[in-house]
Amino acid sequence: MQAMMGVDEPDYGHLLDGMELREDTPVPVAAYCAPRIEVEIGFVLGADLPGEGCTEADVLAATERVVPALELIDSRIADWRISLADTIADNASSAGYVVGEGRDPRELDLKAVEVSLHEHGRAPGAPGDPGDRGRILATGRGDAVLGDPATAVAWLARTIARFGVPLRKGHLVLPGSCTRAVDVAAGRTYTADFTGLGPVSLTFS
Repeated sequence: MQAMMGVDEPDYGHLLDGMELREDTPVPVAAYCAPRIEVEIGFVLGADLPGEGCTEADVLAATERVVPALELIDSRIADWRISLADTIADNASSAGYVVGEGRDPRELDLKAVEVSLHEHGRAPGAPGDPGDRGRILATGRGDAVLGDPATAVAWLARTIARFGVPLRKGHLVLPGSCTRAVDVAAGRTYTADFTGLGPVSLTFS
């Protein structure tokens, strides 16, 4: 993504209360322009993070739990032909998120967490068993995110500290996708299975 956008650092946006989604509540595709999902290892903070000088060790010490997560992204730009200015103006394309239960990050090697994204259920007019596991759309590992998801969180803490914005206890941070983004369709369920973390799903109507 950095190469595609011609930049030398990640971008970032805000997760707002109204973006929270639930696994047991179908998401209407028509409410979005061009929805896609990303697979992420989320960090729920149990303590405030330092800003300047924040390290991966600080992130792990402050994290209450890491959670399996799906981020719903969207773009108002036709065919996702976005530039850096577009993604900044569009809150990094962030539109929604859902998280699972998770566990203590010190119990896992976050870099080695493997994930597979499955699509299952029945699309309108398509054959298939609504309860099947479906096909694997994408696979990845935690180290696809800057080599270590905790590195991305530490980078974010340092970066936004320059603007007087802290990462505080109770905040959820999604550090970036372990896989490519995937287009979604009505009538389908998408499940990300993480080794050591378990699954998280979103169904679209």
